[in-house]
Amino acid sequence: MRILQRRSGAALALVALSTTLGSVAVASPASAAPERADLTVGLTVEPSRIPVEGKAVKTDIKVANAGVATADGITVTVDLPANAYVGGEGPLGGSWQCSALSPRLVCTHAALAPGQTADPFNFFIQFRPGTDGQTGDITATVTTTSRESSTRNNSATRTVTYDATVVTVPYPDLYVTNVALIPAYEVIEGDWVKHPMHVANRGTRTAEDVRVRVVAQAGLLWGVGDQSDPSWQCTTVVERQEWECVTGPLAPGEQTKVLSFSGQVPPGGQPGDPLPVTVTVSTSTPDENQWGNVHEGGYVYGTPAYLTGRVWLDADADGQRDADEGAAPTGELSLSVQPADSFARSVTVNADGTYRLALHDGQYQLLAGLAPTTHRFTTPDAGDDATDSDVVLTYDTPEWQEAQSEQVFLAQGDEKVLDIGLVSVG
Repeated sequence: MRILQRRSGAALALVALSTTLGSVAVASPASAAPERADLTVGLTVEPSRIPVEGKAVKTDIKVANAGVATADGITVTVDLPANAYVGGEGPLGGSWQCSALSPRLVCTHAALAPGQTADPFNFFIQFRPGTDGQTGDITATVTTTSRESSTRNNSATRTVTYDATVVTVPYPDLYVTNVALIPAYEVIEGDWVKHPMHVANRGTRTAEDVRVRVVAQAGLLWGVGDQSDPSWQCTTVVERQEWECVTGPLAPGEQTKVLSFSGQVPPGGQPGDPLPVTVTVSTSTPDENQWGNVHEGGYVYGTPAYLTGRVWLDADADGQRDADEGAAPTGELSLSVQPADSFARSVTVNADGTYRLALHDGQYQLLAGLAPTTHRFTTPDAGDDATDSDVVLTYDTPEWQEAQSEQVFLAQGDEKVLDIGLVSVG
């Protein structure tokens, strides 16, 4: 009887063990941790000890995504002490958009993929006069609309301390300011551009002379524009690419008169290609702080629309361009394109009778003028649109004829054809 009881207990134990092992064998694995972003912010401030008279400190911020998921809606907030403000033109960093210069600076950035680092951005924070031992904290905090695996590394603080033992040495501190890109939008072949700018001195000593070296994309800028003030004296270093200009003296807190360059966008660029312009400023007076002496900017090629066509000789005067009818002489023909909101632009016709003009999106009309001593405009819209003439006579005298096309709308990437047929006189 006792034996049976032992066997029954052992059997129950085996059943229990089997059940436990079975449960382990079929248990679902633990859910994997969700993939999340993880933003980090780096903050450096130099110098960290300043004279009691106050000083501008250089602030650099770096943001990276150390996580395994994309971080969207990135914002960096920089809180400034009450006795400081953002100096100059504010942050420099091509991929950041910043606003509200004091007492809080807010900058936004597009999404960062896992492992990606944003362009660093930097700026000056100007401290007003203070007292020995007084401190001011600068705090940078980064946030994202995406969920993060950790927010412990989203903030960094640096302290600036007033120190009566730090001696202020007078020196000029030059930087490029008020740079205006005209036009401000993406440019295309043939656009006229202007690049006005100033140089300012935020130091405590006069710069006896101010030197500016401008290096541009080859062919972009043709030279110093009429907008420049005569106080600038400029020489060409490399034709249509590099110049050196001098002015001065420049007292603390002042800026120079305008220095402007102009030119025309050269052909050959693809959409998104840069047309860089680098401006470097210097002075013969010792300049302690070189940060801000180089401004790197310029233009970017956009996506053009194209207006194309050909001027042909309609030998049989039927209004249709036949296979054996080639280019017409264009010595007496003037051709231009008229935007709906701007001035007409001349069109160059190639030796084979073709033309191709890069344009921004918008409404356009082809205008043609002809001194009809040997040729006249042929009959328009006579049959197949691909091989007829697209300009209608609007003015006709023995001395002069004018014709124009219908207005056409061009969107980015479009290519539309407007042809012109001429017939011989007599």
